Amino acid sequence: MVKMQNVETIFSAVHDCVEAERREYALGTKPEPTPAPEPEPTPAENGAPLSFPVHIMRGAAGYFSDVMAGCMEPPRHFFFLAYLTCLGNILQNTLKTELHPQARLYTVILGESADDRKSTAISKTVTFFLNTMSTFKACFGVGSAEGLQRRFLKDTSDGTPASVLLVFDELKAFVGKSKVDGSVLLPMVCTLFETNRYESHTKDREIILTDAHLSILAASTIETYERTWDSAFQDIGMTNRLFIVPGAGRRLHAIPGQVPGHEWGIMKSDLGKILRVALMTPEYEITPAARALYEAWYFNLEQSIHTKRLDTYALRFMILLTVNAGKSEVDESTVQDVIDLMNWQLQARRLHDPIDADSAVAKIEEKIRRVLGAGPRTDYELKRAVHYSRVGTWVFSNAIRNLTRGGEIQFYKATKQWGLK
Repeated sequence: MVKMQNVETIFSAVHDCVEAERREYALGTKPEPTPAPEPEPTPAENGAPLSFPVHIMRGAAGYFSDVMAGCMEPPRHFFFLAYLTCLGNILQNTLKTELHPQARLYTVILGESADDRKSTAISKTVTFFLNTMSTFKACFGVGSAEGLQRRFLKDTSDGTPASVLLVFDELKAFVGKSKVDGSVLLPMVCTLFETNRYESHTKDREIILTDAHLSILAASTIETYERTWDSAFQDIGMTNRLFIVPGAGRRLHAIPGQVPGHEWGIMKSDLGKILRVALMTPEYEITPAARALYEAWYFNLEQSIHTKRLDTYALRFMILLTVNAGKSEVDESTVQDVIDLMNWQLQARRLHDPIDADSAVAKIEEKIRRVLGAGPRTDYELKRAVHYSRVGTWVFSNAIRNLTRGGEIQFYKATKQWGLK
């Protein structure tokens, strides 16, 4: 649920704008924003267009994205998913399941160049939340795990859980800091994706975080995203913890317009309304029809590096889209929107895979088949034969697991060797 103190501070100093908007609601005259022109679909593999499922952009986030994209050039879905990322950072709602998923996202907005206005979408959305909620916390860069720890400790000084949105104008800055020798920033951020606790104890330093809620909102060019990673990030699973948002903007305004004052009031009021509704339902039920729809998608989801943690994100977006729509339960239409979004994300991951992971695993699988075709090998001999040190732990381990599950190879305990079945 939303932290209780946020209800008292949800509106900012533009009180008169909000009151005017409330009167418009009462009179049934709330204006609809003029939808912004949609950019051309981003080219995808095999010539098929990678088109964002625009029908899911409803609710408070949908209205916000319509208004902002109406006078600026970033694609609507940049604003939409930036809004949901900020929203997820202040929610403590979950689903009625033993997994207790959280609504936090690690979102990376991708664009070809400065023309796509990635940073504009992030800046305007984060500023909106900062101006609307005095308890919303954003950290615009961090250089080490110790620095992030200090930020969390600063925000827990009042005894409440710390929810921090880590904002990077360029994701490469985070990658660079994570590669520093001796840094534990990468494992710290990876751990905090799944949980709210992290500890690291060494001879010279100690990091202890409890009840820490971390979200990430970053921008990157597609070229940088696809080339900046190394095997350490893939081995620890950082890349499949990211929800990537590719898109292309178009030059629509030589001089961007200005959001009308009354629209800010409407958007602030919308945020206040959905947060008040969220307070009343700390745990969301999933309707039987919605559960059946999700299970059909889940059990038919392909097994691939590109689908890793898609189910995790599906559960998180169930919470976000339910809150965004002001609903009291996860219904069938919400789950269908989530499935459409996850299928789009799967396409995006295939298109922008930083290391062509599936192809890398497939190549090592074939090498293992050929090596073992000549006779059994010990684990050391097999690793050496397929140049284990070059391909990395993650690729080798997944190739072995795939071949074992497929019944092609097995490990013979008596001889301590791998061999073909």
